[in-house]
Amino acid sequence: MMIRATEAAIDLGAIRHNLGVVRRAAPGQKVCAVVKANAYGHGLVEVSRALEAYGADWLAVALVEEGVLLREAGVRAPILVLGGAVNRGFAEMVEHTLVPVLFDVDQIPRLAAAAGGRRIAFHLKIDSGMYRLGVLPAELASFLAALAKYPNLDLDGLCTHFARADTTQDRGSVAEQLACFKAAHAQLLRAGHTPHLLHVANSSATLLESAAHVGMVRPGLVLYGLDPRGPEHARDLRPAMRWTTRPVRICDVPAGGRVSYGGHWTAARPSRIATLPVGYADGYVRALSGKAQVLVRGRRAPVVGTICMDLCMIDVTDISGVSLADEVVLMGAQGSQEIPAYELARWADTIPYEITCGVSDRVPRRHTSEAEAQE
Repeated sequence: MMIRATEAAIDLGAIRHNLGVVRRAAPGQKVCAVVKANAYGHGLVEVSRALEAYGADWLAVALVEEGVLLREAGVRAPILVLGGAVNRGFAEMVEHTLVPVLFDVDQIPRLAAAAGGRRIAFHLKIDSGMYRLGVLPAELASFLAALAKYPNLDLDGLCTHFARADTTQDRGSVAEQLACFKAAHAQLLRAGHTPHLLHVANSSATLLESAAHVGMVRPGLVLYGLDPRGPEHARDLRPAMRWTTRPVRICDVPAGGRVSYGGHWTAARPSRIATLPVGYADGYVRALSGKAQVLVRGRRAPVVGTICMDLCMIDVTDISGVSLADEVVLMGAQGSQEIPAYELARWADTIPYEITCGVSDRVPRRHTSEAEAQE
């Protein structure tokens, strides 16, 4: 049910286009499409179904719950659980044929117990220098010794994650992490393990680092039309999300009138103020207060006053004829103008990942196929 006019329109054709960009950047590589965090805010089930139809070889989630949801929705593609499980979740991964990523020796007996003698494949994550998740190189021998007690567990994949692949200022760290990964792979081979899937490349490394194309790539943000390095690198990509709303009230504020909580914005002249039904509970964060702009009738209008939980206000004094029927674009294009996620991120002092992931479940997603977009 959709009553409020606020929505996020998701262009599945754009996602298909961006998948094509990935394939051209990494020819011959399998593609593991990262759909964690509600597909970076774009809708987990709908986007995963589309990516499966578009030929993604694997899907990757962060949580067991995300993988279970996809299986219950009928998604049949191989699903990698990047966050694995610690104390709970192993039985659910086995039941729903999810492939766990193991990053600690204590996970081995728990996965084996859940498997109940069945042969279960997993991927091993090496901590090559990010110090977040993964088996450290010094711990690898102990991990393999523990694994030897459970012949039904199949070390089928090896992976790591780059800490600084999205910066052009520190290419050496990528080379160091890649060397660490290759050393771990060699150690596995010497121990008799032959993982058939190797993957290290996130979005930036997929586009930048051919040396990181070791069998499979794991694009995330780039699939949704955003390059982690910034907008100047995203010219071949198509943003998939367009976030819009419509005013619920337009009023005249006299000079000296103070708008919203705290009265932090004062009208310097007689002003026309439109109230929008979107606020920080929707992911339009308070940090945007007094900084962000929106698009109305193809022109930019500033957000004024403090953003509220459910509402925010914009100054439309200089845009004639604005009515309750007018579309207001919070993120995306309107006419020749655009408010990209990068710009929202700059205003909020954050990254575009947080902008799209932060669009809350209160905002309905409307997914359009390529055919629908052309109608």
